[in-house]
Amino acid sequence: YVVWLFIMVLVPMLMILLYAFTTAGNEVTTFRFTLDNFSRFLTDTVFLDVLKRSLLIAVVTTVVCVLLGYPIAYTIAKGPERFFWIMLITLPTWINMLVRTYAWVGILQDDGLVNRFLGMLGIGSFRMLYTTFAVVLGMVYNFIPFMILQIHSSLAKMDKSLLEAASDLGATPMQSFLKVTLPLSLPGV
Repeated sequence: YVVWLFIMVLVPMLMILLYAFTTAGNEVTTFRFTLDNFSRFLTDTVFLDVLKRSLLIAVVTTVVCVLLGYPIAYTIAKGPERFFWIMLITLPTWINMLVRTYAWVGILQDDGLVNRFLGMLGIGSFRMLYTTFAVVLGMVYNFIPFMILQIHSSLAKMDKSLLEAASDLGATPMQSFLKVTLPLSLPGV
């Protein structure tokens, strides 16, 4: 495992680090150390635009995962048949992420399932593939199981006597959620 980790994780990271601080040399030297790559990154509008869009997509994906994942995790933690729902959420993660993501191409393409369904309804088709919406949708689909499982873990480990104490002290269910459940589940978020 250590050898595999070294070859597949550490070596590529070291290569990225090397390329970040070097540039192609001449016939005598292969690499020349420089900080020009960083100055170009911070001054070129194309790189800054890519960084801005990447951060925006990351924030939107995180917010959507929290807004969808928290109620699902809360419902699973409070309801019966937890094992069934956890398995239902976990099973898709057993399939390679690339395969799951590529399946969305068939669903979102111009003649895909979504546009066919919209066509049957008389709405018409939309260009969905290769848009920011498609990227966010794919990322939410791939990462929401991890959000649900983490939040569920925090909620399942929570001491139920704290909710009973809040109720005994006159807190409404909403106050108990906001003052007890939510703060205790934030590490999972």
